[in-house]
Amino acid sequence: MLSSSSSKCRPGLWLAPTTLEQRIDLLTRLLLLLIALLCGWGLLFLPRTIPIHYSLSGSIHPDLNGSKWILVLFFLLALVLYGLLGLLSRWLYALYHPCKAVSRRAMRRYRLGRLLLAGLKLCLSALLAYLSWMFIQGAISGLNSWIFLGFLLLAVLPPLLVLLYLIQVRRLS
Repeated sequence: MLSSSSSKCRPGLWLAPTTLEQRIDLLTRLLLLLIALLCGWGLLFLPRTIPIHYSLSGSIHPDLNGSKWILVLFFLLALVLYGLLGLLSRWLYALYHPCKAVSRRAMRRYRLGRLLLAGLKLCLSALLAYLSWMFIQGAISGLNSWIFLGFLLLAVLPPLLVLLYLIQVRRLS
């Protein structure tokens, strides 16, 4: 472990967030607010048990019902992911470059890593917001098969972001 009194090796590099990172963070916070609103609405107006398993055609499996409190679980999961990915983005540079020496390539990789983590926060929050809405919609009136297309598209976005990140890092090397 590095000593905090060392002048040559000190973890951390603070770079101001870019405009794109700020906009992504704002969208993520709005999605967190949407999840909270959906959770509150669901707890007030949904019945005690709601369907939680659907086929790809949108039909409900009658034997798989669950509590409406699953919406609270989605909200808490979104908050935890937002917090953990935020902490990771603050300490990302220290994980890879514990010494004070800063190269241009290292700073670009750091910004790229922060942008990836911001994108992952946004995608995962959007996925949890969509799942919350999907469960509420399913409890109220059932689902259509087209709703699962949106879920699949949102589920594919995080791996695509990681793939784009790896391609960009390879270009920097």
